[in-house]
Amino acid sequence: MVIWPVNLTAGRTGGEGRIVPRRTAVKSPRVEEIEKVAKKLNLEPEIEKGKAYPKTHWDKSGRVLVNKVGRKGAIVTEIAEGIKEMRENIKSARKKE
Repeated sequence: MVIWPVNLTAGRTGGEGRIVPRRTAVKSPRVEEIEKVAKKLNLEPEIEKGKAYPKTHWDKSGRVLVNKVGRKGAIVTEIAEGIKEMRENIKSARKKE
C-alpha cells in the first residue's frame, strides 16, 4: 500500500489527496516521520524518495510503501495520530531541558 505525505496533510482537501479527518491531519508530514510510526505499527515501511503524488507531480515529496493489514483510511489515520503523538513527546522533552 502506498502512503503519500499529502494523505495526512492538514490544509489539503479530500480532492487534493487528504484521506484522514481534518482534526487528525498533520502539518507538513515528512516521509521519515511516516516511516518511523509505520515501523512502530509493524507495517514494514519502505521509503521511496523522489516520487511525486500524481496531482502535484512537480513536488517530489516521496512516498512510503507499507504492508496492507486493513483499510487504508484506518492505517493512515493511525499513522497521523502517531506522528502527532511523536511531535508532542519531542515538544515536552524540549520543555523539560
